[in-house]
Formats: sequence, structure tokens, C-alpha cells
Amino acid sequence: MGELRSTEAYLSGVMGRGGPPLVAGDEGHIGRALQRSGAELLSCGQSLSNLVEPAGQTLIREAISTLRAQAFRVVVVGQIKSGKSSFINALAGQPFLLPADVTPWTTAITNLHFAKPAPNKYAAAFHFFSEDEWQELAVGGGPLRELTHRLVPGFDADMLRQHVESLKQRASARLGTEFVDLLGGIHYFEKVDRNQLLHYVCSGEFSADAHAPSLGKYADITKRADLYLDTGPFEFPVTVTDTPGTNDPFLIRDEITRRSLKSADLFIVVLSARQPLSDADLALLRLMHGLNKDRIVAFVNRIDDFSDVSYDLAEVLMYVERKLRAEFPGTAIPVIAGSAAWANCALSPNSETFRHVLNRRSIGYLSELGLVHADDRTPEAMLDPGRHQRLCRGLISASGLPQIYHVIADRMRSSQAARSQLQVARCFREMAQASASSLRYELDNAKATTAQQPRQPALDLGEFDKRARMLDEVAANVERSGQTIEQQLRRILDEEMAALSNELTNAVGRHAASERRVLVDALRRGRVPRAWTHEGVELRRTLAEVFSKRFAHAAGRIVAFQNRVSPELHRLMGLLEPQMPRPAEPNKNLLEIPLPNVAALSRFVALDLDGAWWAGFWKRRDGPEAYGDQIEALIKSEFQAVVDELVQTAEATLRGYAATTTKWSFGLCMNIVQAVKRRRQEMAAHRASAQHTTVASAQAAETERQKLVVQIDDRLRLCQTLNANLERIFGELGGGFAPQEGAPL
Repeated sequence: MGELRSTEAYLSGVMGRGGPPLVAGDEGHIGRALQRSGAELLSCGQSLSNLVEPAGQTLIREAISTLRAQAFRVVVVGQIKSGKSSFINALAGQPFLLPADVTPWTTAITNLHFAKPAPNKYAAAFHFFSEDEWQELAVGGGPLRELTHRLVPGFDADMLRQHVESLKQRASARLGTEFVDLLGGIHYFEKVDRNQLLHYVCSGEFSADAHAPSLGKYADITKRADLYLDTGPFEFPVTVTDTPGTNDPFLIRDEITRRSLKSADLFIVVLSARQPLSDADLALLRLMHGLNKDRIVAFVNRIDDFSDVSYDLAEVLMYVERKLRAEFPGTAIPVIAGSAAWANCALSPNSETFRHVLNRRSIGYLSELGLVHADDRTPEAMLDPGRHQRLCRGLISASGLPQIYHVIADRMRSSQAARSQLQVARCFREMAQASASSLRYELDNAKATTAQQPRQPALDLGEFDKRARMLDEVAANVERSGQTIEQQLRRILDEEMAALSNELTNAVGRHAASERRVLVDALRRGRVPRAWTHEGVELRRTLAEVFSKRFAHAAGRIVAFQNRVSPELHRLMGLLEPQMPRPAEPNKNLLEIPLPNVAALSRFVALDLDGAWWAGFWKRRDGPEAYGDQIEALIKSEFQAVVDELVQTAEATLRGYAATTTKWSFGLCMNIVQAVKRRRQEMAAHRASAQHTTVASAQAAETERQKLVVQIDDRLRLCQTLNANLERIFGELGGGFAPQEGAPL
């Protein structure tokens, strides 16, 4: 709940004097806990790298690089003119950031980066299409394009190619000789400026004068805009992506939006309160539902357009929720209603903006909610700091922004970034435990070693030989163990993917046979339908259940295998130090591999008997059985692509996890091997020097030994402190995860 309270603190910082939100110190920043744990892990990794062998240092450097690249990504989608840009301005706490007073039809994806330094110290970068990217955009394929063809009404690939060519021609006309030179280039700026955005991401009306030099001069060739902002409500790095409208008549923008969906942690679908859940909205939700059903929230914007907000909003919410339940049964997509205009008004020092809001009948909704008094809704309230502040807070509360922040904060705690931190904490902890064991052995050995007297040159040579042989044996065992990890994981993956493919294929076969029986029976009764449509809803649900269960089984085997690897390494380490403590059994919920995106489940088969192909199909006058066989074969063929994509998705997810765990497990092995070999070399050197010891050299050696004992003891204490901190971080991060339940729907 700490994240939610800090969000409220941020919102309560809206100042009644017309200024921006006031944020004191670290208060009011979303993602503070995740940022803190990330910073602590970076510090632990840097300290740990000084305690481990070279093999461990390589792994730690890679983990540190991963931590520094982390970000939480929010993608905002919706129809054009749904208020997306205004919504993002409110979300960012900067009401005039993105142009919202012009029609921002654009081919560009605009990324707003918060709490994230620019890679080259420039605050704004505008990336232009290359010639190859133009071509790939027009003719590219892949699973997402296939989904678009099937799920988006009226998608026309030929028209898309025409639009790409038209866009190139318009860009060439606007830019003249600059056009060719700019392709594939980047324009950098030291500051983010609204006028830049008007030039680069706002192309205006499609019918605008192609030679107009001002508005949208570069917009036609701008592929992506990256803006790095110093202020905002986020403490952890967050990227908010503004996308072109999905119902844009210029199809290239629609295609670019669809290509931006796969890697988001959260999708916010902005709906217009006047026209919520249109066909275009539902098509987009179907597409995203297949990609990430648990990462979607719908924001019904512009409730300030209603005269009677209470009545009209209730009607709209009931309509939206009913339609979502019908379209996506068994799935609960959160629906939040509000007004980006109200939030931006509260964040704006512009008195004209306040007068516009106060003149609308919808402002009375704030009084109905008990957020403001009647006299707060008057122009005179602008002159009273207390009343103005109350009005600003009321506008923010009714805008829906607090609920959106709550959703982001909640999702962030169980995001991929949090899961990645959890894995790093576990790996660092295991490395710290292994390092502590190594240091304890070195400390005991250093304390037990005494300088040899000249008259006793061979006193402990037999013991040295015994220890050297033991170390060689342990090193060989560890190296053999490390080399078998990848082979065993590959066998597990091969077995599980074969089982997954087999079960999915069998499910399709059973469904196809059932459909065949139904059709054959209908034909025998002489009931040939005018049109036969098969969307496979029940089959998709069955495939979802099979996928979920088999994926969980495969993930469980991989996690269980990894859990066996660490104790085995500790057992081998125990040969060096019998007193080494065994690691605690990890909480299995914290080590789950999350279900991946299941875009394939959004595929469907739709066959229309009135079409030319099907007309010819029936004219062959085959018997019912022959027609049934062909329908069965067709369903199997169509859904085989679904099966193949599901298997590929599962394999990619599991193989990625396995590769990471294998690298760390083997890295731990190599770290131990290197430590063992180093100790053997040190003992051999000590053995050789012991044969030529004099009284003077013995005294000097004893002084060095005492210094070494102090150094090793200090390193061991640091390692123990690191281990305790990593245990705490691991536990705190684990609190954001719960066991997976159910199947994707």
C-alpha cells in the first residue's frame, strides 16, 4: 500500500495558486520501492564483484547491465480524437507537453521516458524512416500481421501499400531535396519543445497543403520520437508510448500502432465517453487480449462532455462492462472513467482553462461527489487560494487519474522488471553464499598455517599433498556438474514441447472431428446453411487450458531442476568446508515462470458459403462424408498454425529462462573451480617456500599471514552483510507476486 499512498501524496500536491504539482523530496513518485530495490541490487552487485573470481565477475557485470536497462512500459492506444494526447499530458503532469489542440495525425510513435537519462544527453531525438523500413512496413508479415488480417475489419494490405507510397510522395514534396538525405537519419535536440513536436509528430489533416513548411514538416518521415523528461510522477524508469489512432483512415499509422503492442507491461485503451467500444475499439481489444489479457485497462475519457455526468456515466459504464463481458467472457478488464481535461485544468496555471471548465454543466458532478462546494465552482474562487486548491484537488480526484496511477503502481510490483530484479537477487544471493564459503575456507586455512622452521622443512608436506589432491577432485566434480546442466535442460525442453504440441494437436483433432460430425448430420438432413461460420471459440478455450497446464508443468520441471542444481553445488562446496550452511528452500511462488503472451489464441477460422470459393466447393456435389472430411481437414490445417505458434511461444519463453539459469549455474561452478585452483596454487607455493624457511623469513611470513587473516575476515564480514541484504531484498520483491491461477481466456 505504500506505493498507493505515495501516489495520493503526489496528487495532493496540486497547488491552488495555479502552479504545477509540488513534490517534496522523494514523496509522491510511483515506483519508488522498485527503484530502491534496483539501486540496492546495483550496490550489492558492485560490492560482490570485488569478492568473486573472474567467472563470477562476468556474470555480475551482465546482471548490472540488465538492471540499468530496466524500464516499465505503458502503451496508450485508442481511436483518433479519443483524447489520448490529453490523457498522456495529464499522466505526465505536464498539461501542455503533447500537442492536443491540433489534429495530431502522425506516423510516429512518441515515447516519453521518465526517470531515465538520455543515452547521449540529448532530451529529444526524432528518428526517420529508412527506405528499407518503408518497404518492410508496406509488405511485412508475421504473426501480428496475420492477427491483424483476421481480427481487424476491412484491413486492406493493397491499400496499405498505396498509403505508404502516398506518404513518401507527400514527404518528398514537403522536404524537397532534403528528403533523400534525411531517410534513416536522426535529429537531436537538447531540450523538449512543443514547437518541435508540431514539426515532427503532427502532420495535420490528410488533405493539408503538401508544401506547407510549418505544421508537420518532418512528420511524414518520422518513425519514432524519444523524449526524455526531467520531471513526472515516476521514480522508477517508465516509458509512456503515445500511438497513432487505430481508426486512422491512413492505414500506415494504424499498422505502426499495432506493431508497438507486443512488449508493453500495461496497455491503457482510451475510449471516448460519447462513443465507447466502437468496432475499432473492440478490434484493438481483441488483438491486445490475445497478446496480454491481464495487462489491459480501459479509460473512458471525456466524461466532462456529459451534461448530466452521474446519469450518463452510469449508462456508459454499464454498457461498456456488459459489452466487455460478452466479448471476453471470463476476463475482467478494469474500466476507469474520468476526464483528462479536468486533470490538465488542475495542473495548469492558465486561468482561461479554468473559466472554460467552470462554464460547462459537467462541473456540477464534483459537487455531487462532495469534492467541492458550490462557491468553489465560480470564477471568484480563482482568487481564493483555499477554494482554488480545493477545486484543483476535486478536479484531479474526479479525473480518473488517481485510479490510473493505482493500476500502474499495482502492475509495476509484479512486472517483468520486478521479476527480473527477483531473479538477480536470487543469483546474487547464491553467489554471495558461495563466496562466503570460499572465504571461510581461506580464513581457516590462513589461521592454521604457521611459518615453517628451517629444522622442520617437511613437517606438513604430506598434509599439503592430501589437500591438493582433494581440491583437484572437487574441481573436477564441479566442472563435470556444470557441463551437464545445459544438456539436461535441453532434454527437458524437448520432452515438454513435444508433449505440448501433441496435446494441442489432439485437441484440434477432437474438435475438428466433432465439427465434421455436426456438418455431416446437417447435410444428411438436407439442412445446408446459406453461410457456415466457424470461429472456434470453444476450441480456443480448450487450447488455452491445455497450453496453461502444459506450460505450468514444463516451467515447474525447469524450476525444480534449477532448485536441485544449487544444493548440489553446495554439497560439493561442503567437501571444502563441512560446516557450510545449506540454503533455505525457496518459495516456489517466487520462482514461477509467468505465462507468456498467447497471441495465437486470437486466431479464428471464418468461412462463408456465399463466397466464390465456397460456391465452387458445393457445386462439386460430393456426398456428406466427403464434405465432412474436407471441413475436418480444413479446420486442422487452419488451427495447425495456432498450435505451432503456441509451441514456439512457450519454447522461446522457457528457453530464455533456462539459458539465464544455465549461465548462472555454470558461472557458479566456474567461480568455484577458479577459487579451488587458486587455492591449490597458493598451497603449492607455500609448500615450496616452507622448504627454504629461515628464522627471519618465518617472522616476515607470520606478519604477512596476520595481515591476510584480517583482510579475509573483513571480506567475509562484507560477504555476510551482502547475503543478509540480498535475503531481505528477495523477500520484499517476492511480496508482489502471487501464484498463477487459471488459464488464458
